[in-house]
Amino acid sequence: MKTEAEIKELVRQKYSEIALQDKKTNESSCCGAGGCSTEVYNIMTDDYSNLEGYTADADLGLGCGLPTQFAMINKGDVVIDLGSGAGNDCFVARAETGESGKVIGIDFTEAMVAKARTNAENLGFNNVEFRQGDIEHIPVTADSADVVVSNCVLNLVPNKNNVFSEIFRILKPGGQSVFRM
Repeated sequence: MKTEAEIKELVRQKYSEIALQDKKTNESSCCGAGGCSTEVYNIMTDDYSNLEGYTADADLGLGCGLPTQFAMINKGDVVIDLGSGAGNDCFVARAETGESGKVIGIDFTEAMVAKARTNAENLGFNNVEFRQGDIEHIPVTADSADVVVSNCVLNLVPNKNNVFSEIFRILKPGGQSVFRM
């Protein structure tokens, strides 16, 4: 059995590689947006393309649902996306927070953060930022988030208790979280 450190390093390596792949390649995996079954409803096939804020360059085909759809994000909210990848869910959340809100994406890999920052810069967004960090130790001040979302990431984390403790630490009183696993 691998140690937590070995699991984290494997995830870091694989997602650094994935950051450099195209969406079609990523969708062919079971963790991609492509369907893995013939079920009538399959969350793996949720479609972002009609959502305000959708950015094709930020869609790596890795999500397993639309967490922002259920997050009840309001104008002016601070939203934290755990495992933000190239920024797709952050940009959708930004469309909901408006210019008065703020969205912070946290990702484990330097390659994903770099890709997300480039996407945000190309879009001219000044209220979306990306930080490299481990979601077992979220690099965000306590009581700062109205909403925390995560899309198909918590399943990759060895110590989920640490992640949930961190989520509770960063959420404002009355804040909420929505996860797709």
